[in-house]
Amino acid sequence: MKKSSETFDSEKSAAVFNALSDPTRLRILLMLDIKPRSVNEIVDFFTLTQPTISRHLRVLSKAGLVAKQKQGQKRVYSLSKSVLKEHMAGFLAKFGKSASPRER
Repeated sequence: MKKSSETFDSEKSAAVFNALSDPTRLRILLMLDIKPRSVNEIVDFFTLTQPTISRHLRVLSKAGLVAKQKQGQKRVYSLSKSVLKEHMAGFLAKFGKSASPRER
């Protein structure tokens, strides 16, 4: 399959949608939309353990939805809005075309 900037990358999009399919990960993204946060700040918001939050952050990171930066001994995560927008736009461009009534 020929790759171009307009080609829908189903594997990458599947990773993004998998990451978005979990309510905890969605809440993490909403938190990071406000400001970058350390793992501890994120953990403090939830009633989940640090290893559980780290697993969620790893899924988000592998999908490219969050970026991690080391600040001293802390790892600070931020939302990668451009990646999220790119995949949503690509998905809508591929599947958001007006469909005939039979296809809806």
